Amino acid sequence: MLETLLEHPFFLKRHREAPLLKERETFLHHLQRQGTSRAALQDLSNELLHVVRLLKLGEMRDVALEEVQRAAQRWARQQRSNPKAHSYGNSASFFVYAAKKWLRFHGCLKMPSAPQMRFADQLSDFARYMTEEQGLSPHSVRSHCWKTSKFLAWFGERHRSLVRVSVEDVDEFLAMKGAAGWSRKSVSVAAQALRAFFRYAETLGWCAAGFAKGIQSPKIYQYEDLPEGPTETEVRQLLQSAKGSGLATLRARAILMLFGVYGLRSGEVSRLLLSDFDWRQEVFVVNHSKRGGSQRYPLQRKVGDAILHYLKEARPRCACRHLFVTLHPPYRSVGTSTLWLVTSSRIKAAGLRCRHTGPHSLRHACATRLLQEGASFKEIGDVLGHRGLESVGIYAKVDLKALRVVANVNLGGLL
Repeated sequence: MLETLLEHPFFLKRHREAPLLKERETFLHHLQRQGTSRAALQDLSNELLHVVRLLKLGEMRDVALEEVQRAAQRWARQQRSNPKAHSYGNSASFFVYAAKKWLRFHGCLKMPSAPQMRFADQLSDFARYMTEEQGLSPHSVRSHCWKTSKFLAWFGERHRSLVRVSVEDVDEFLAMKGAAGWSRKSVSVAAQALRAFFRYAETLGWCAAGFAKGIQSPKIYQYEDLPEGPTETEVRQLLQSAKGSGLATLRARAILMLFGVYGLRSGEVSRLLLSDFDWRQEVFVVNHSKRGGSQRYPLQRKVGDAILHYLKEARPRCACRHLFVTLHPPYRSVGTSTLWLVTSSRIKAAGLRCRHTGPHSLRHACATRLLQEGASFKEIGDVLGHRGLESVGIYAKVDLKALRVVANVNLGGLL
């Protein structure tokens, strides 16, 4: 491995004679397979010599982050006193970066453990109950746990036992979050999560019976939760604007096609794998975020062309099997935050003026388009991956003309 990076015999000998040669080469080979450039590998290989020396590593051992940081400061001081070192401003940060990356790869980095939140055991039991007994999706479990944890952390600073909790505590917490910037919808969802938690707490005697019924949600107005996204014409304009041969543009066009044409959720696009696409049958598989399970979709030609163009011209060759990966090494799957940034920046760059600019705005536009084309609520729900028809009703509120077109559809008890 080192022979491909270091040509000069002096430097090659120095690396071979330093401790932990095998561990350093294994790590560098892993990065090379991920697509890391030769120059970056050379920099890392040199930095690892300083890491081994300053941490006094004769063999691999657990190293605490604090030890790494102290060694980095010693290295920075050595660099500042070295007249031959012309660039030492980032000495400490690059030392920490290289050491953490290498030690984490070998499972030897000890991160400081976060202090356990009071009532952490109760929250863990609640998560298990929602998963195993209620069968909620991972997304719903994470959402309920996150919102509940905020209240428990706040309440835990004031009281040591849940037996002392009161409805006034919950009201004070929700009011505080509302004043801090949470929308009425966010506060309402938090109240829903707390009701679910305290219903479970009641069954175990953690709080008084009937406590959950006293938790009130703020009023949500009829049209308050309507996503305000682009129209069908604006979606076409957005897709047409994503033209060009740049790597970012080719990736963005494929991403926007999946959001705009199929109304997929950001998590569903983030999880797409190369193996999810059957190019012979012209279909692809989506693993749904909320209702769970997988669903096959026909691959429309323009969408398929955009994805193939991205695969051939823009997607780097790497070990990651996700469809969409980062543009720079080390290559890894793109997360939902990246997908949101891609969508939002492209909507703004196209000059579209709408309040919501993330992937969900394109999902809303897709649903509205299907409704205008005469699709039933059941058909729209099937396309969007909704569990129940009540989730689809929100899109009907925005277009009375479309409702007249589908007025003869069996609404399945929505009215």
